[in-house]
This record gives sequence, structure tokens and C-alpha cells, in this order.
Amino acid sequence: MSTPARGAVELRDLIGARELDGLTVLHLVSERSPVRDVALVTDFEDIGSVGPDTVVLLSPGGARGGWMISAALRYAWERRACALIVPEQPFTGSVVELARRLEVSLLTTGRDMTRLAIDAAIRLGTARAETMARVRAVVDRLSGAVDPSQAVALLSEELDGAGVWIESAGVPTFGSPQRTGESSSAPAGQLVRTRLSPRDRGLGILVARLPAPMVGFGEQLLAEAAPSIRALLREQQVSATRDSLPTIAITALTGMPGIAEFAEPELGALEGSAPLPFDGSFVAICLRSDDPERLGALVHQLWYLAFRENPLTRFDGGWFGILPAPDRESLDAQIDRVRSGFVRTAGLPLSGGASRRHSSRAEARDAVREAWLAARLADPSPNAPASEAFLEFDGIRPAMIGRLVPTDLADQLVAALYPRLSADPAAGQVIDALLARLSALGSLTGAADRLGLHRNTLKSRLRRAGELGVDLSDSADVLPVHLLLSAVRRTEERSRTED
Repeated sequence: MSTPARGAVELRDLIGARELDGLTVLHLVSERSPVRDVALVTDFEDIGSVGPDTVVLLSPGGARGGWMISAALRYAWERRACALIVPEQPFTGSVVELARRLEVSLLTTGRDMTRLAIDAAIRLGTARAETMARVRAVVDRLSGAVDPSQAVALLSEELDGAGVWIESAGVPTFGSPQRTGESSSAPAGQLVRTRLSPRDRGLGILVARLPAPMVGFGEQLLAEAAPSIRALLREQQVSATRDSLPTIAITALTGMPGIAEFAEPELGALEGSAPLPFDGSFVAICLRSDDPERLGALVHQLWYLAFRENPLTRFDGGWFGILPAPDRESLDAQIDRVRSGFVRTAGLPLSGGASRRHSSRAEARDAVREAWLAARLADPSPNAPASEAFLEFDGIRPAMIGRLVPTDLADQLVAALYPRLSADPAAGQVIDALLARLSALGSLTGAADRLGLHRNTLKSRLRRAGELGVDLSDSADVLPVHLLLSAVRRTEERSRTED
């Protein structure tokens, strides 16, 4: 029995081979069934030790009569063998029907089984080499692709129009997840995935949706194509870094630390050194995330697809871009495109903001600051409406200012400023009472109505707040305490939503 080898050979490569003439097909499941091995067995029970996708040749001693062949078919089905070849003899319809029900291809031959097994093994090796040559030819063609989109289209063409795409952070980018001309009612097919970089998981994976018979070849093709796709993505990132230098210079002027693309430049040498990446009116866009490292490649790829001519600049907490906005209509279209294509793409943990429309190069610094502030005040929670998750600077309302208190630090601030409140088992009730009183402008009746409590119960909780160190007798403390406790509540609400 030969050793199983990884490859993408199909049953048709053996059945149609000149070296294997003399085969008669009684039942064929699919000529594109993958073949990984060839095995010659002398007893039908030996089929129990073969691997999947094996062509099994049963010697004359193990194929005497229909009951032995029926038993061999059952063993082949259990081991997921793709075909059973038996010596030529009279067959009853029940044997062929069993092969059909078990979905095992059944063939016969008058040739010597040992010689046929040797010829089949030789042909399997030759077909495997031919497959590798075909794969290498495709990889050679990939070297002429100018961008990832063209490379993905080439792979789809080689896979008979199957859907091929690049996926980052669970979101498809370059390519299409649906086969060309395929209706929504068509079979889904099997997903084949290959990671583009073992070291950089954020770069994404190469994915194809293939019919079962093509999976073997698809796995092999995607694995060999991954380095070429990775190189195109890296080249694109380097190009984006070069093109984004003017935007980096603008963001450096804002005084924000950590401005970078995919390789951090020396900021001091950039200020005022390059021409600005716009001509005429423009708008600045800021995208923010708590996990920019994981989403970096995805955001970059989506931006490239949407705004290929406008570079994207990365900073520690997200990304900046500057888009042309010659009039209000075009500005609205740009903002809608960012809102739908980024902030509301597959539930990504992104929020964002847009500056007002500016028309002077001297206003670039102000535009970047406006976009950052709008993004900082946007609501990043998954259930926030799109208009709240991506804010325009003109849409900022006074009530949003409280979001400037970092929610991830709110609990630590409360623990430091009010340790007894933080440690109290009923801290949640006390905080709700305080927030209701502050939101009702000090009215006990209004606060009690907000919480659905009796006035005396509310007064008891407020008195407890004073005992725990929360003193609101100084009017200067009222607004800061309100902002801080509101941030604590937002943190808890976000945790409940994520759970």
C-alpha cells in the first residue's frame, strides 16, 4: 500500500489516462472526485485501513462474488474511499445500486490487478506533477498583477469563476464572496482558507468558496498564491505610506503623538516638507478603534477600495484621511460612504468623525482637530445608530461632552477618588441615585420619578452617598462628578451589551 501524499489529482486524471485503459465504469459519483492515494488489497476487510480519497483495487481473491464486492463497497464508504476497482465478472443490479446509494464509484477491469495498481500509482505521481506545474503557472501569472484585486480575479478565473476574496478581521475586502453569475439559491460550496502571513495575523486570509471536487486543487493553489498576494498587499501599504506623507505632516502639526502609517516616520523632518494631498475644498476624516493593531490591515484595504486616490494616515488610536469636498453634495456623499463602508461594516468596533468643510490649506490643522474631536465624541457601542457612531463636527451637542471622560479609566478614577463608594456592595444604587438627582437639576421629586422610587428611599441613598465620601456641597464638583459617574455607567452598559 502506498503512502498517502498531498495533492490535487482528480479521478478523471486516472480514468481517462492512456496507461489505464481497459477500465469499465459501472457507477461514477463524480469524475472530479479528489484522489490522494492508490491501494491494492487482497481482502476486502483490508479496506478498513486505507485513508480517505483512496482508489482501492481489490484482487481476485477478495472479490469472489457479489456479496464480497458489496462488503468491499461498505468498507470503502466507511473509509470515504473515492472509488473501488474490482476484477471483471458478472454483476447483479443490486451491487451497482449499492454503489449508487453509498456514493462510491465502482469500476471493473480485465487487466492484471497488480500491474494496474503499479500503472495507477505512476499515473497518480505524474498527475500530481502536472497539477503542481499548473499551480506554478498561475503563480507566475500573479507576478504581473498590479494590485490585490487583479490577483484575486486571476485566481477566480483559474477556479472556474469561484468566489475568491481577501478577508481581514472577518470582513471580505478585495474580491467577491459570490461566484460570477451565481444565484442566491445556488449551493454554498465549501470554504477554503489560507493565512496570508503566519507572523502578521492582521494581514488577513485568502478565501475561496469551492464545490467539493475542487477543494483539493483550491487548497494547493491558494497556499502557493499566498506569498504573491502578501507581497502585493505589502507593496500597497508601502505606496500608501509614501502617498500619506503630506497628511502625516498635517497631523504632526496638531501636536498629537504617534502619527504613523504602517512604518512610523520621523515627524520632525516632515513638517511642511511635502505638498498637501488636496486642491480646493476638503474635509478631514478620523476613524478610531480600541484595537487598531488587529483592524489595521482591514481598514487600510477598505480605504484603498473606497478612496484609492486619497491616502490614509495612522496614529496611535486610529486613522486620518483627507477627502476632497468641492460642494455640500459631494461632502454628504463622502461622509455617507465612510459611515456605511467603515463604521457600519460587519459590526466593526470603529467610530469616527468628520470635520467641517474647509477650503484653505492653512485650515488643515483645524480640520484634523475637528475630525478627531468628533470621532472622540462618537458613540462606539455596537447598538449606537449610525449618526451617533460617526459624527460630523457641526453635529456635536453639549450633552455629548461627557463622553470625553475615558470610559476605560472611569472605574479606576472612582476607586481613587471615592474608595469607600467603590467598595460598597450597594454602589450601583447609590450612583444611580446621584445621577438621577444631578440629571433632575437637584429636584428630589424629579429624581425619584426617574428611578421609580419613593422620595424617602431616594433621600436615604443620597445620604448614604455623603457617608461614602461623595460631597456635592461645592458647586464646582457637581459637573465633574456627573461626568465621571456617567462614564462609569456607560462602561457597565457597554459590558452588558458585549456580553
